[in-house]
Amino acid sequence: MTMIFPVFLGIVVTLFFLLPVKCRPVLLFLSSCVFCGWIDIWGLAVLILISIFTWRAGIRLERIQGKTRQIRGFAIFAVGFLIIVLCVYKYGAWLLNLVFDGNLVSSGGWQTPQRLAASLAMPVGLSFYMFQAIGYLADIYKGKSGAEKNFIYLGCYLAFFPKLVSGPILREQDFLPQLKKLTQVRFGDRGRLSTAFTYMLWGYFMKMVVADRLAVTVNQIFAAPETFDSFWLLLGAFFYTMQIYCDFAGYSYIAIGCGKIFGLDLAQNFKAPYCASSITDFWRRWHVSLSSWLRDYLYIPLGGNRKGIARKCINTVIVFLVCGMWHGAGIHFAVWGLLHGAYSVIDALWRKAGWKIRGGRLLTFVEVVFAWIFFRAQSLREALSYVRGIFTAGIHPEKWRETAEAVQIGGVEALVIVSGIAVVLGIDELCNARKLNMPVLVQKKENAVRYFIFYLLVIAIFIFGMYGPGYHAEQFIYMQF
Repeated sequence: MTMIFPVFLGIVVTLFFLLPVKCRPVLLFLSSCVFCGWIDIWGLAVLILISIFTWRAGIRLERIQGKTRQIRGFAIFAVGFLIIVLCVYKYGAWLLNLVFDGNLVSSGGWQTPQRLAASLAMPVGLSFYMFQAIGYLADIYKGKSGAEKNFIYLGCYLAFFPKLVSGPILREQDFLPQLKKLTQVRFGDRGRLSTAFTYMLWGYFMKMVVADRLAVTVNQIFAAPETFDSFWLLLGAFFYTMQIYCDFAGYSYIAIGCGKIFGLDLAQNFKAPYCASSITDFWRRWHVSLSSWLRDYLYIPLGGNRKGIARKCINTVIVFLVCGMWHGAGIHFAVWGLLHGAYSVIDALWRKAGWKIRGGRLLTFVEVVFAWIFFRAQSLREALSYVRGIFTAGIHPEKWRETAEAVQIGGVEALVIVSGIAVVLGIDELCNARKLNMPVLVQKKENAVRYFIFYLLVIAIFIFGMYGPGYHAEQFIYMQF
């Protein structure tokens, strides 16, 4: 993770509270454009074009409300266009790679497969703001919300920089009213700023101290699984399970904290997911903004559970297949989605039969860990090879010390990793019991306790999150989706 972001954030926050309050929406929109362009200048062009299209399409939909055939046709066109753009960027390069057997060799012409594939590189944040745009237009079509006439407001809704890269996926009715009240936000609200600071500290701890350190070992194990025994392959799968959680949830906490500085409340994206008692419960806790979006804009329109258990199971599988395909191009992503679909169908049938599930938390965790192997692997073949190794590689304790040194988790490193995982899981258990997330829980403590927690987190981030063998700042995992 680059440390330039806190500097950028500091500049934006300073301007936000120094400039006239009427300039705040414009500042946040322009800052979001600068942030996007800093990461990916082509991605900025795509973002602006999609924002303009969505803005105009929303106004058009509102104008033709009541004209059934006309509004239905335009809604299909507008939403279909956004879906096509998303699919082209999501699958274009992958399909070219399949057609040319992975050999995108340039022949010197501007339409060569290599150049075309490069032009289809995924723009930053596309998957997230596209779903927001589709949901926005769908809500206008259904009459659930009105079109936003101010382009700056709508552009900020799609592009707001703290959530641009990896969400959460916001609803316009939750975000736009807040954006229109920015003039009421005051710098002196110590409670809001303290809560924002806690969210960001906890997010940076999860990302830099836990996720990035786990990445060093995970990358080596998944790069050459054939060189590790069953114990290390299982450990690699478990480590990745914790890495992706701490990476993605860490980003979400940082985004929520950034939003709170500006007086904007973003949706909670994680609710102690590894405390889930069933796979259905897991998806109520994991990437909540995505799972709720898929429920409202795909599962329910397909019929949900209103047309019998068979139709419910079919709809569930379709939703999870789309979920897998949304995450990336490749059969292994589809398999990951279908695995969760199968888990959910079995869970639904089991409950329909009235049978009780014993050891639900452990079973759910094992199911999730197994599915993550397909998510992390670079292809279905690699995933199957990894799974096969778990069952056939055997266990060789005499080589564990040598292997630990090879994957750089010997001595102090092992202690830091184990302690980091224990802290995250322990905090999740506590938060799950109290029905609160960690930053809110901390805010309920006395000042002395709260400041001591701040101190511990800062020390952990600057010492254990920035130094160590093999360590370097990792890109957020969900940036690639």
